Amino acid sequence: MTHVMNKAIMTNVIKPNHDRPTALVIGATGAIGGALVRELLADPGPEGLAVRAVARRPDAAEALRRLGAEVVPLDLGGIERLPLDRNRPLADALAGVDRLFLLTGYTVDMLVQSKAVIDAAVRAGVRHVVHLGAWAAADTTIVHLGWHQLIERYVEGAGLGFTHLRPNTFMQNILNFSLAEGGAIRQFIGDAKVGWIDTDDIAGVAAAVLRSPAGHRGRSIPLAVESLSIGEVAAVLTEVIGKPFRYEPRSPDEFLAGALAGGMEPTYAHCVHNVFVRTAAGLLADSADISDPIEAITGKKPIKWRDHAARHRDEFLRRHSA
Repeated sequence: MTHVMNKAIMTNVIKPNHDRPTALVIGATGAIGGALVRELLADPGPEGLAVRAVARRPDAAEALRRLGAEVVPLDLGGIERLPLDRNRPLADALAGVDRLFLLTGYTVDMLVQSKAVIDAAVRAGVRHVVHLGAWAAADTTIVHLGWHQLIERYVEGAGLGFTHLRPNTFMQNILNFSLAEGGAIRQFIGDAKVGWIDTDDIAGVAAAVLRSPAGHRGRSIPLAVESLSIGEVAAVLTEVIGKPFRYEPRSPDEFLAGALAGGMEPTYAHCVHNVFVRTAAGLLADSADISDPIEAITGKKPIKWRDHAARHRDEFLRRHSA
């Protein structure tokens, strides 16, 4: 069925201009996508890769244009209500694109949204897809991690060149979601260690792949450069920032109640709760594993927790004093 479907999709293919390839970044307004756009604009590689970024909001689009990116409007929400041949914004976004970075939001709609993007990418003549997935065992039963794996299989079946990125826990999560006044870090995984990755390193790997996809074709790249518990993270922050940070462990049930009350999509909220429960109980055996190909792929040393703390020292100080 896959081969029949792809043959149908490939009718009326739009041929990209391979004299100067174009990379489309879906998810360009987030931390990883934004860093990726900046990386590619600063170093477009030997082929002079052109950068096209997707944005939904006018203010986000203007910020990307100021960086020097071409910006196209595209909202993947509600994409399931349009047949592929009538989704002009998606077709226009992919017209002339050679390489695609695909990052979607966490709802079950990510399945159909990713499928529609890949179908349209085949039709548009895209040659290589870099998909941002997640760190997980191959036989995971955690729902949202399984969604990523299903998307990966669909990408592979579409006949495109592909590279899967599978990052573990983002270092940025501490500043963005866990840090309270006075240096309290409120998290839900007990004393378990997890593997950490800075989102800038994820963007760096994605940029390197998009510049030279042939060398990474067919690869799945797990990303985690350091294994630390939350208590150990607090100790690193205390030493680097020069202020006391402490871990305040909380129940995963407290997270779930707050997430649902705050409007988080319920299925995803229960998925994250499941991860916290299993991690704290030691039931995710690979959650603390390390896979550090950063320097081999990008030529740069990986960002460890001490580096991350130093880079964001002012932000940590502001949050500590808030």
